[in-house]
Amino acid sequence: MSYNTLMAEQATPSPIQVFDDSLMNSAQSLPEKPVASDELSWTASEFIAHAKSSGWYVILGGITLVLAGLAYYFADIFSAIVVVVVAILFGYMASRKPRELPYAVNEKGIQVDQKLYPYSGFKSFSIIQEEGIESIWFMPLKRFAPGLTIYFAPQEGQKIVDFLGSQLPYEERKPDTIDILMHRIRF
Repeated sequence: MSYNTLMAEQATPSPIQVFDDSLMNSAQSLPEKPVASDELSWTASEFIAHAKSSGWYVILGGITLVLAGLAYYFADIFSAIVVVVVAILFGYMASRKPRELPYAVNEKGIQVDQKLYPYSGFKSFSIIQEEGIESIWFMPLKRFAPGLTIYFAPQEGQKIVDFLGSQLPYEERKPDTIDILMHRIRF
C-alpha cells in the first residue's frame, strides 16, 4: 500500500496538536552517500518538543505539593517522598530537548542511532499525524513492550512507507487516552 493511499484513507485527523514547529524544520534527509539500494536513511528529531512556560512548572509544583500532602496525610512520609521524586523526574523529562538522530530502514529492521529493532519484534505499523507532522508508530508483539515512534521528513514519507509496507502490515491507530493526556499537559 502506498503512502498517498494511506494518507487518503485516514478519515479523521488526530486530535493531537503540535505547539513547536522545530521538528518540521529539523527533519531532513541525510546528505547523499553510497548506501545499499535496499536501505533508506535520514535524520530527524527523536520527539516533538512542546514549549513550556515557567507557569507550567509552577502548576506542576502546586500539584506535587497537594499530592504529596495527601499522600503524607493518608499514607506515610515515604509515599509523600515518592510523589515528590516522581514529579521532579517528570519535570526533568519535560524540559529535555530532542536530539537529532540518524534513522534507517533496511531488510534487517529499523535502526535508530546505533540500535537495531528487528521487524520480528513488531506486529504492525501506523502513520500518526500530529498537525502537519507525521510519524510512524510500530506496535510491539510483546504485550508490555513499548512501541517505537520514528519521525521523518515529509518528502521521504512515500519511500519509507512503501518500504515498511513490504516488511510489516499497516494498521490504523487512533490516539489512546495516555496520548491525549500527554498532549493536553504539553509533555
